[in-house]
Amino acid sequence: MSDIPHEYTGADLLALPEKARQQHRVAKKMLAAQFEDQAPADARLLTKAVASAHLVGILRPETIQVPRYQDGEHTVVDVPVLEALLADKTSASDRTRVAELVHRSMAKPVVLFAHMPDGATALSLALSHVSRTDPTRSTSVIDAHVMVPTGGIEPSALHLDRLDRTDMWALYRDLVRTAAADGRPASTALRAPDAIALRRRLTDLESELVTVVRDAKRAKNQQQRIDLNMAARTLRAQIGHVRGTLYSADGDHDTV
Repeated sequence: MSDIPHEYTGADLLALPEKARQQHRVAKKMLAAQFEDQAPADARLLTKAVASAHLVGILRPETIQVPRYQDGEHTVVDVPVLEALLADKTSASDRTRVAELVHRSMAKPVVLFAHMPDGATALSLALSHVSRTDPTRSTSVIDAHVMVPTGGIEPSALHLDRLDRTDMWALYRDLVRTAAADGRPASTALRAPDAIALRRRLTDLESELVTVVRDAKRAKNQQQRIDLNMAARTLRAQIGHVRGTLYSADGDHDTV
């Protein structure tokens, strides 16, 4: 599979208006150029792991009717929407690293849809700021990053007209918050960094629960099984609490 399918899913998931849509190929060399001098290994990873990339949209005040934003740390005038097809045999850790590098390669918020070789798609978003130590570099420093499978996101939840349209930075942060909660955040008071932290905590707890349940089934000692089952019960309670804080009550995920 050498190219991104002609039907770009990202523009539709965001319900981009026609004037915000683009269809331009992005050279891998452009993404990697920012890292060639100081982080050549990262530049090589981008070149190797990204099979192809396209710019499929640009969010601007004039294309989506949302005001620009500027403060001491952020100037958000436009937000590119990218789609990247990842190469075969790219590990899960490398996929996350590549997504982070794409966000770092630009001095602005980026919406990235990463297409996996197996056909799945993940939405990658990052809260970031321009480097304070070297503001002349056209790169970003990531404060928090989230990568969410698009298949689990509630339909139409990411449509731009459903997000906070106060300004471009508020829109992006609300997109992060909403995506981290699979399209159904528990509260409008839930901030984007907190949603990312909760998502990460939930993922860690669910992974730990899978391991504990597996070990309990394999345990030959009865006391070990009892202890592991108690640990699993505690983990389920913790998972329930995190889910309740992250997700709305309707349609909560089933417990592992």
